[in-house]
Amino acid sequence: MCKTCVMLFDESNGSILPKHTSLPELQKDEILVKNKYTTLCGSDLHTFTGRRKEPSPIVLGHEIVGEIMELPHNESLYDLNGNILKVGDLITWTIFAATETDDFVKDKMPQKSASLFKYGHVQFTEKEKFNGGLGTHCILKKGTGILKVPATINEKFAPIINCAGATAMAAHRLIYNIENKNVLILGAGVLGLIAAAIAKEKKASTVTMLDIDDQRLEKSKAFGVDSVYNSLKPIEELTAITSGFYKKGFDVIIDMSGSVEAIKTGLQFSAVGAQHIWIGAVTPTENIEINPEVMIRKLLSIKGMHNYNYEDFVNAVSFFENHFLDYPFETFIEKEFGLNETKEAFEYAIKHKPYRVLITI
Repeated sequence: MCKTCVMLFDESNGSILPKHTSLPELQKDEILVKNKYTTLCGSDLHTFTGRRKEPSPIVLGHEIVGEIMELPHNESLYDLNGNILKVGDLITWTIFAATETDDFVKDKMPQKSASLFKYGHVQFTEKEKFNGGLGTHCILKKGTGILKVPATINEKFAPIINCAGATAMAAHRLIYNIENKNVLILGAGVLGLIAAAIAKEKKASTVTMLDIDDQRLEKSKAFGVDSVYNSLKPIEELTAITSGFYKKGFDVIIDMSGSVEAIKTGLQFSAVGAQHIWIGAVTPTENIEINPEVMIRKLLSIKGMHNYNYEDFVNAVSFFENHFLDYPFETFIEKEFGLNETKEAFEYAIKHKPYRVLITI
């Protein structure tokens, strides 16, 4: 593999091939990072399979950890915790960059900014070459939230923090008072397991996990889950779990699956005053019927969250710094590949459906 290149995905023929190209000169406030690790997120897989459309050709990958190689001259830059950034620092960063004067940034929704730049989601051009995780380098733009990777976190796991970890934290930000509440999480993937661990640390009364995979359900018990329900089995099994609850339903329902049927089940098992947080449905899906009278009489609320903001990212890194050894987060990385094996990594992930595969740059 060359010293400066990217793995370029071409949507027209499904190829991922190395593109040898030189590093451009840094512009004002840009930072040059040597990518070290990238994990393949579900959205990367959706793009590879054609389920999700992105500009092509493109350098995919947005769950990234790298080492700072070059900083702007005669100017000090800081991470989101106020630590000065230095050459050699191991960092991870938000999946987006946004202009601080944008109204969405001021409203703490930078991920919806009109000026939004998303790493791993931008078309490859001669001016925009190193902007994803599946390359030797990445150039960070002004408005990117940067954090140093704490020493307590395994650096091979750390890429997951800047997408799944921060998104799970964003879901929890929307929840009003989870303490002593009965929580149902839909989907036992990376997002769901992280959300379960956060719920447990926030002192939820019980955490129940719903999925269709018995192995994933069993694994979820190591992440703070008290009860599990395979939604392919009779609904009476879920009824039995809620029968001992004071309100005979769940107080908080977090969807990380994007499954319409799972979301319907969550609505069906809402306690009075239940809070629904929807995260998973980020690809086109069918509509769901919701009865207004039921919403009103049961005092239900539904909130959606797409990606996250800077605060969520900071809180996610802090959570893993404090709790990385409390849960088996390291087991999310099920197989490693080299950068020159990127296509094989995608094919493996699609066939075997691991929590994550790791690309070592």
